[in-house]
Amino acid sequence: MANTILHVHSVKSSVTPAHVSVPVLGATLAVFASISFLLCMLLGFAAPEWGLHRPWLQFYLGLTGFDLRSVALGLLQSVIFGGYAGASIAAIFNFINRRFG
Repeated sequence: MANTILHVHSVKSSVTPAHVSVPVLGATLAVFASISFLLCMLLGFAAPEWGLHRPWLQFYLGLTGFDLRSVALGLLQSVIFGGYAGASIAAIFNFINRRFG
């Protein structure tokens, strides 16, 4: 190891900083929440004795069961809550990444 030469030089990274699109993540989580809601309501309709639909009835405002009004209201709330969560997460990520990343 006597002939080892150590070269030290600064190399700037050409990697672009990470950025998450706020509308895209908001829409993605809104669609995910809506699909999850519909699947759970469908499963609750097919097998009500399992009780897998009850959390939706507890946490979503105004849901009463398997009527059309409840499904429409649940879908609307899924879109709102999912969109809010996605937009919030993306905005917070972008802020922290710009600040500390």
